[in-house]
This record gives sequence, C-alpha cells and structure tokens, in this order.
Amino acid sequence: MTVPGFLLNWARRPGPTKVLAEARTRAEAGRLGPRGQLVLDLTPAERSDVGGMLRAPWAASADPVPVAVLRAALARHGVTLEELLVAVGGPLRDLRAERTAVRRSRSVDLDRGRALLAELAAGRVDEAIRERCLVGAASRTDRAQGIEAVIRYLDDRTDLPPIRLGVLAAQLFGDAHALDRSAGLGRAVARFAAGRAATSDRPYLDPVSEAANWHAAWASVGVVCDGVSAQVLVLNLPLVGGGPAARLCTVPGEPVWLTLRTLRQPFALAEGTPEVFVCENPAVVEAAADSLGDVSRPLVCTFGLPNLAATTLLAALAPSTKLRVRADGDTVGWSIVERLLKLPGAEPWRMPHGLSAYEEEVLDDLLLDLGPTHPTT
Repeated sequence: MTVPGFLLNWARRPGPTKVLAEARTRAEAGRLGPRGQLVLDLTPAERSDVGGMLRAPWAASADPVPVAVLRAALARHGVTLEELLVAVGGPLRDLRAERTAVRRSRSVDLDRGRALLAELAAGRVDEAIRERCLVGAASRTDRAQGIEAVIRYLDDRTDLPPIRLGVLAAQLFGDAHALDRSAGLGRAVARFAAGRAATSDRPYLDPVSEAANWHAAWASVGVVCDGVSAQVLVLNLPLVGGGPAARLCTVPGEPVWLTLRTLRQPFALAEGTPEVFVCENPAVVEAAADSLGDVSRPLVCTFGLPNLAATTLLAALAPSTKLRVRADGDTVGWSIVERLLKLPGAEPWRMPHGLSAYEEEVLDDLLLDLGPTHPTT
C-alpha cells in the first residue's frame, strides 16, 4: 500500500509526529486496542495540526486522541494506522514476541549450562556450587563451556608439572588475565575446582573470599598462582631452613621484603625467639631500622590488610612464639588486629580498647618496646 503524499506530509508535522510516536510505542507493546486513548501534551498549534485529520471540535478541546477516531480518519483515505506507522518509521516490532523469545532463549541457555556442568562434575560438585559458577554470565552455556575447557585441559595434564595461571589463561583464551580473580570465568573455574576438591574432612571454602582459598583451589587442579605480587616486610626476623626466606633474612638491621614465593619453601623461626612484633605501617619498620638497627626486636609489617604472604608467614610463626600485634586505631586497623588475634598465642601490642591513634602518633612508644632493654607495655 502506498501512503498518499499529503498524509506523509501531515505525519511529519510536530503534532502528528508526537501522536504517531505514541501510537507506535503502544502498537509495538500490543496495547493499541480500539478503545485506546493516546494521552499527549500538545501545544495549541500541535493540536491544530492533529485536528486537521480528526473531527473539528477535537482541536479546541483538551481530550486525548481516541485510537478508533484516528483509525477511522485514516481509513477515509484508504490507509490503516499501521500502514502509516510503517511508512513513517519503518517496520513495527512485536515486543511481546521478542520478550517471549528472549525468555525462552535464556531458559534454554541456562538449561544447557546446567547440563554441561552436571556432566563435567560427575556427581563430585554440589549443585549449589555449580549454580554459583553460572551466576552473572551473559551466557550460561558459554560460561559452562569455558569451565569445561579449563577443567578437561587440566585433567589431561595431571602427570605434568604445575602450570602457571597466566600461562594457562593465555594458552586457552589468548588473554593472560582471562582467569584472574577479577574475571567471572576465573572465579567460576576456581569455585568449580574447589567444589570438586571438597571432602567431608576438608569442606568447601569459597575461593573468591580469601586469597589462601583461591590459591588452594587452583593448586587442587595443578595450577600455580602468582607468588611474587604478595609481599610482607620484615626486620631482624630470625628464620632458619633451606628456603630463600631464611637466606633473605640473614641481613641484620635492614628491612627485607619476603614474597609468597619465598615462603612456599621450608622455613622456621629460630629457637629461643620468645616474641615477634607485628605492625601495619612500613614507617614503623623503617623507623626501627634507623633508630635500632640490628638490635631491634623481630618485626613483621602487614603493609595494610594482611595479604597471603603476611598470613602465610604469621601462621607459620604463631605456634612457636608469641605474636604481639597492632595496627592503626581506625576501622581498618582494628579489623586487622581482630583478624590477627585469631592466631594462636597472639596478643595486642599497645592496642587498648577504644584506641584511635595512628601508629605514627605512638611511634616513640613502639620504638621503646622494640629496643633491646625495654619491656613491652
């Protein structure tokens, strides 16, 4: 059907443009019934333009546009409302059908993703964990296929040396960060691996919540995570053993950074070390090195919230010495102290209840405690 030129000219005027835009919206939503009313905010000039097609009294009123009246006016010129809408704005969409198709597609996608993970799990991964692996994915099927690709690849190389996480991601996906803890696929694979490794003696721990759990989940499938980014600062810490951490700590009076990598090899605290002090800020370590040097008592600095290197070191030290722990007196600092006090034998170090001072504000007192002759308060 060819729409007459005068109707197209009418449709392009400001008032009719608004009317037809509202009619299109309602038509595509399936709400353009014969009893419908198009409620619009029209200026007098726009109402006059629209009124040229409707009954004369309408232009002078404040009434909405009756769909039936608009249809009848167009029909007198041999055109339906839908034909005019298509001529002016292109084909009409069926949004109801589109939404139904989207829902159906999402349902099929979810079912496929679930089926893939169920087959991959072979009864070894709890359903709730499998569901968590799919949360947030644009396509559940694609997410499940990604998990499957990683797990089957790792299962096929069980007799080979561990592979680094970045290398694995680059080999399988062309992106060294595709399996990072910040990536949805990385979190999903780690959760699946942790779920598969869980037993009654070692229950499932969400690998995304703690760095230690993240490393353990990947280790269960033969993958080594970054061991050099996580570091902990120490001063005069007497470590022994054949690992690099012990060798690095042989320089007296000088702050030393220990990476998680160095702490993965054997080390222990030298016998006869009654206490190790723990602080939050490197400024304390540097001040102790400047003022006390090699006579400073052993000191460990978490450098803010304890990372995996710090927790690995302190957990290893705790059974053989007394840890005296402290941090800044702000919210974050107290959370650090509360966490460290869960270690066996840990005690607060100048952290009375309600303390709000930063470590730099009590630095002189801390240096007294770290000296060779002053008892800890």
